[in-house]
Amino acid sequence: MAFERSRTIDYATYTALKIVIRERIMTITLANPGRRNAVTPAMSEELARIWEDVWEDQYVSVIILTGEGDSFCSGADLSLLKDSDSEPAPPAVLNLTTRIARKHVMGIMDCEKPVIAKLRGPAFGVGATLALACDMVFAAPGSQICDSHVKAGLVAGDGAVLLWPLAIGFHRAKEYLMTGEPVPAEVAERIGLINRCVPDSELDAHVQALAEKLRDLPPHAVNYTKVAMNVALKQMTQSGFEASLAYEVYSMRMQDHQEAMAAFREKRKGTFSGN
Repeated sequence: MAFERSRTIDYATYTALKIVIRERIMTITLANPGRRNAVTPAMSEELARIWEDVWEDQYVSVIILTGEGDSFCSGADLSLLKDSDSEPAPPAVLNLTTRIARKHVMGIMDCEKPVIAKLRGPAFGVGATLALACDMVFAAPGSQICDSHVKAGLVAGDGAVLLWPLAIGFHRAKEYLMTGEPVPAEVAERIGLINRCVPDSELDAHVQALAEKLRDLPPHAVNYTKVAMNVALKQMTQSGFEASLAYEVYSMRMQDHQEAMAAFREKRKGTFSGN
């Protein structure tokens, strides 16, 4: 089969993500191993634009999203917080943050090609949202999925408020999102949050075999089956996305968020007043 690119795509411009393409299967690796692949501003920006490049790259048929080493993604890189965090971010910065958060989720959903998440270790915060936005999720035992926004004094505003309940139902989703408690991979499989928990020694081969199977099927049939299924999924997700992002920005300005961040830095239990 002949493939032609509609434009030249230079993946060398991506430095926070590791990108490898072999036989039309692209592996995108979140790479911040010293911080368990926590998302830095540079990684966040690259995650917001990679999906359009992949979408247009006719040399890529399937995408695997994973993390470097024994972690998928531990969330936002809180080591980059400054002492000035007590000052509210300027509106322009908050607007940029919410636009990028939207692209993280909707970029994966809009991309016509199959995206498979391969998890080891923690998939926390934005890491959980990235994984659950993918078309299929496979995890090794010991992996945990957790949206811990509430523990930071924040509303779960990056897509979780609908990605979780659409997968496991509203009652279970509320239990996990309103407590910020992690879901072990074995439990995540049982309740339908992920496709399967696969022994660690078999995980790479399992995901690779599935990627090859998808690659070798008629591409338009596979891709537009995803597109058709995602019509309703995107409509439902977008309906809650804007409200949850707005509430998250609101919660960023609360004293409880600042107390949660201070408690995190000082390794102590926070004391919250509802302000």
